[in-house]
Amino acid sequence: MSQSWANHDALPAAPATSAEHGGRGESSRLWRGRLSSLASVAALGVAAWWGHHTGWAVPKFSTLFGRQLPHESGWCEEHGVPHDLCIECDDDAKVPKFDVAWCSVHGVAQCPFEHPEVIESRPPSQLVEADRQRAARALALRPRSENNSRCKSHLRHVQFASREAEELSGVDVQPVGREPIVETISANGEVGYDETRIAHLASRVAGTVWRVRRQVGERVKKGEVLALVDSAEVGRAKADFLQALTRQRLAGVTAERIGSLAAQGAVPERQIREVAAGREEAEIRLLGARQALVNLGFAIPDDWFADLEVPEVSERLRLLDVPTEIIATLGEAAASSNLFPLRAALDGVVIARNVVEGEVVDISSPLFTLGDVSHMWLKLDVRQDDIDLVSLGAPVRFESSNASRKAPITGHVSWISTEADIRSRTVKLRVDLPNDGHLRANTFGTGRIVLREEPEAIVVPSRAIHWEGCCHVVFVRDRNYFQPGALTFYHVRKVRLGVRQDEQTEILAGLAPGEVIAVDGSNIMAAQLLRSNLGAGCDCANHH
Repeated sequence: MSQSWANHDALPAAPATSAEHGGRGESSRLWRGRLSSLASVAALGVAAWWGHHTGWAVPKFSTLFGRQLPHESGWCEEHGVPHDLCIECDDDAKVPKFDVAWCSVHGVAQCPFEHPEVIESRPPSQLVEADRQRAARALALRPRSENNSRCKSHLRHVQFASREAEELSGVDVQPVGREPIVETISANGEVGYDETRIAHLASRVAGTVWRVRRQVGERVKKGEVLALVDSAEVGRAKADFLQALTRQRLAGVTAERIGSLAAQGAVPERQIREVAAGREEAEIRLLGARQALVNLGFAIPDDWFADLEVPEVSERLRLLDVPTEIIATLGEAAASSNLFPLRAALDGVVIARNVVEGEVVDISSPLFTLGDVSHMWLKLDVRQDDIDLVSLGAPVRFESSNASRKAPITGHVSWISTEADIRSRTVKLRVDLPNDGHLRANTFGTGRIVLREEPEAIVVPSRAIHWEGCCHVVFVRDRNYFQPGALTFYHVRKVRLGVRQDEQTEILAGLAPGEVIAVDGSNIMAAQLLRSNLGAGCDCANHH
């Protein structure tokens, strides 16, 4: 069994049983636990003593990157290199310092557009006119983060004692390259039907639904019969047409007979005029009866009844516009003249069906809703701050919340609202989207409105960019890095940032393709630059 610490220490040395071994093992673990706690307290005490006596100062850069080796000129504690090699302390060091005028157009010092001599690449690279135009487009589009024009950090350098010291620091480099970038505005949106491609179909006549031929989800063609309605109004219209046709033909025969008698002088003038007027009236009545059928949706061409006798016209009129394949299934209803075919107004899908066979309907109740779903509407809610950047026709890339749909769908802005929502204070805009069958109404997603698309932008990894207090900077390796006897150092270069895309950031000004910059480990260099600024007083700190 376990014993107290006092008793355990007083026991004489003797052969231990297995039980005693267990007790001693547990006591040993307790001792180790106490010693660990005492060591932690001691470490905290040492750290407190060191912080009190050093003012909690950051360690020297030299202690991070190399050893203070003996040197005849002495060692620069501030920058971690021998005094006679320190380019920061020695104003006569043979290192070019391009103290050129501030570029107010691009917002950087040492602007490569205006002063290509500052470009640190081998062979020397050049910025092209397309780069200048790209920067101009980006700066004109929207405000960009600015640098302080009075800051002098671009005249600073970060130096290593040797290449070995640089390798030990963990600094990794990468050449500045070109990649496509897209600048967008993101907005949440909802997919809906294209309201110009939706048809709510009601019967043109009141009656009873005799047959329904299409169900929800089925595809239909324009003109296809969706349902048949038995309507007395249709029967009356057909009867009126037959009656008007009969009178028109009778009036025509009478006019011809009176005309032949008038040529012989056997008919008074008054009767001739009455017959002519009756014929005109019959023509008008026939025209009205024909128009009534056309208004109901029946097609009555001019030559449809001209050469037919009235019984033949009646037979053809009885099942007017009823498809042949339906006539074969009518049975007793084939004798009715009251059938009205309700037809599809467009190619599409049956979205809703609000009728059953035998139901009494009127002209105010939609029976079917059809939709052409080959195109859909996306409605986005855009912030007021961003809406002025959007123009009609701007491309939009929509990413649906549907997990099965990975690739974005591209459409274009077709409408921008003239008012803001009174609750969200966002502005709605509409995008026309082609639908390959994956888009569904009342689903959500994110729309990215494309403001600017650059196929060959200058980009760098975002982790290579640092904010040093008033400017964005990167560390550019000196062009003579691999020359014999060359010093190992990096230039501090101010940059103007464009859009960030994933882990890359567009550079509008300040760098040229081919220049080599510090990426991984550059945060250590930024810390040294900030430490030096705090020690000497940053030039820009007093100008904010």
